[in-house]
This record gives sequence, structure tokens and C-alpha cells, in this order.
Amino acid sequence: MGAFLSCIEDQVPSMQRLRYDMTPIKSKYLPIIWLVGPPGSGRNTQGKMLSENLEFSHIKVADLLREEADNDTDRGRLINEALHHRSKKIPDSIVIDLIKEEMLRNSVNCKGYIINNFPRNSKQAALFIKEIDDVDAIIYLSCDVPVMVRRKKIKSEGRLDEEVIKKSITSYMKEIKEGTSKYGSKIEKIRANEDANEVYTKIEAAISVRISTRTRISNEADYAQSQENESVVSSV
Repeated sequence: MGAFLSCIEDQVPSMQRLRYDMTPIKSKYLPIIWLVGPPGSGRNTQGKMLSENLEFSHIKVADLLREEADNDTDRGRLINEALHHRSKKIPDSIVIDLIKEEMLRNSVNCKGYIINNFPRNSKQAALFIKEIDDVDAIIYLSCDVPVMVRRKKIKSEGRLDEEVIKKSITSYMKEIKEGTSKYGSKIEKIRANEDANEVYTKIEAAISVRISTRTRISNEADYAQSQENESVVSSV
């Protein structure tokens, strides 16, 4: 890939992180969208539609982790162990590195990026902005709980218990709030109860506006200043 320059230490004992040259991403100034939404909100469906219609690279973080878990490497074994033991956590730096590799693989042919199911916490968000690039919009799919439960039960053919689904929805919503709390100015909250095509139309319109008026922030700390300035303007 030509992206590996050297190694830097990670918080994981006995493991090192590779350093990546992210110039191909930054120099092309391609739109970057984070797509979040609880189970049953239609996140994967919308990510696929955005990828097909806008020619964006659809990066599904969960798929990257599962694929890497099959590799007989230190990183793969660590992910595999974490996926099979709820008490173990996949380091955020590994999640970021997998995203970097996928973005670089697709940098030549795509017209932008949809990062699906990201971020899951504030550290992931901060690392992404620090080490990759700023995000242009955070599409947050909001949906009524009964609708999400019904969708998940249909998809699982009734194998999932309703209470289990509700708990996973509640947990995910807490993660979204924690992961995106510093980036309120970037969030586009989209109601996702309707038909997938109707929801897609609203998402595409929101992304179009964001891209046409976008400005990039290179440091997470700048968000506080940016939001502070917006508050001053809105109060005048």
C-alpha cells in the first residue's frame, strides 16, 4: 500500500501501531460522513444506498473487525479474543487503523466515505480527527423504539427476544451520545421511521448542503471554539 512509514507504540502491551501516510485522503478533500443509528434504524440499508448512488466508499466498521479477526496475526488474535469475550475491549487505536487502511485502499476510485457504525465513543472520534481528517457530517438516524424492535425481530426471524433488542438499542444510543457529544455542529438528525427511499432522500439532501458549505477542522479542541463562535453569532 505504501502507507506504512514506521511504528509507534500503542497502549496494547507487546503491540505496536503502524504509522500511515494519510496524504492521499487529505489531498483529495473527499467528503467524510459518519453514519450512526441504533439497531433497526436502517443504518446498513442507508449506507448501501449512499454508496451506490453517490459512489462513496461504504466502510462498515463491524465487517472490518470480523475480517481482521480471521487473520493469524497479533492484531487479528486480539480482535478475535475480544469479539468472543465481552469483558475484553478492542483498543480504539486498532479500530482507527483498520479504518485508515480501508480508506487508503479505496482512495483512488471513490468520491467520498461513509463510515458506518462510527464512532462508538469519544476517543474514537478524537483519534479519527487527529490522525485521519475532519468529518463533514454525522448522520444520526433517529427512529421510534417499537419500529426498531419490529424491524430487528423480522430480520432475525423472531430469534431475538424483544427485551434483548431494547437493551441493545438503549446501549447504542448512550454510545452515540457519548461519542458525538463534542461535535453537535456536525450532526444531522434524520427521522428514519419512514420508507427507506424517503429516508434516503432526506439524508442525501442533508449531505449535499453540508458538502457545499463545508469547512474542515484539524484539531478536536477547535470544535469547542467553533461551537462557541456559533453561539455568539446566534445570540446577536
